[in-house]
Amino acid sequence: RYRANLFGDISAITQGNRMSVVATLLERRDWHERLLNGSDYPLPGVVPLIPLQALVDWKLLDAAAVDVLRRLRDINVLLYDFVLKRGLQKDGQGFAKPVFETAPFFIRSA
Repeated sequence: RYRANLFGDISAITQGNRMSVVATLLERRDWHERLLNGSDYPLPGVVPLIPLQALVDWKLLDAAAVDVLRRLRDINVLLYDFVLKRGLQKDGQGFAKPVFETAPFFIRSA
């Protein structure tokens, strides 16, 4: 009944207290069609809120990406947030591409 109107955004999922949420969202491929990328700006630029090493420790982020992400955060916080979320994986599975292709949602809602 509510399927056409029930969506969630992934804006704040990379904050330090949400690691288990990230893992669950990545595992639940059946939810990906209902998820939308969001930035939660300016929070991605607040360094202590998004502990990249914790994402690595939870095996949700490749350690090789950390240095690049840190440099990117200093240059463009919104791009950093996008690249970080595109790089998240659980057992080799990342978010489906449509999670980041949000234009159809907003066009439909207009």
